[in-house]
Amino acid sequence: MATRPDSVAEPPAAPLPGPLTEAYGQRWRRLVDRWAERPGTVLATLGPPGTSSHLAATFLAERHGLRIELSDTFDAVLAALVERRVDQALVPSAYQGLTRFHWHRDLRLEAYFAQATPEYGIAARVDREPSGPVGEVTVAALWEVRRIFADVAPAPLADRPVRWVDADSTQHAAEILAAGGADLAVTNAPGVRRHALRWVASRPGAEIVWTLFGHR
Repeated sequence: MATRPDSVAEPPAAPLPGPLTEAYGQRWRRLVDRWAERPGTVLATLGPPGTSSHLAATFLAERHGLRIELSDTFDAVLAALVERRVDQALVPSAYQGLTRFHWHRDLRLEAYFAQATPEYGIAARVDREPSGPVGEVTVAALWEVRRIFADVAPAPLADRPVRWVDADSTQHAAEILAAGGADLAVTNAPGVRRHALRWVASRPGAEIVWTLFGHR
């Protein structure tokens, strides 16, 4: 049986997560101390009320005395933070434009945490079925959650061609559907309740990482 030559070094042991855990804790302690010193700190994120971002911001605001400012798009959230009209921004890691926050020379990542979203899925109006069993179906959705449609769509809906209607948020998608601007929407549970919609198919929320940005 072959033996390991003495000249071959053992691979280095994998680093323990302790330093990462310590850095994570330090970020949060600094941030929580700052919030305690500055009650009413303004936290910007994506609205309108009921978005997953709004719910995550509310979770923080209720525990740390923050004020929430909602914007229609993350472009507007970024502008408000850069222009110092707000103190911090809460952005989900799933947002496709997150790198613009990470690489902005005037901003820095202050903290991050994991938290699950509400239930997501395909919604329809209570008083209307998607038109016909075949043919194109229009679906209102935020770009980042479009894939949920393919993941949960029941047959034969899954086989129909889709024309996407762009939405700025889960709530905007639900609003478009409720106003008759689409056959279906990919939205979350608050969107279904707020606009009196019904689920066609749904899935549990996903645990994602939320990032908090502030000024350098």
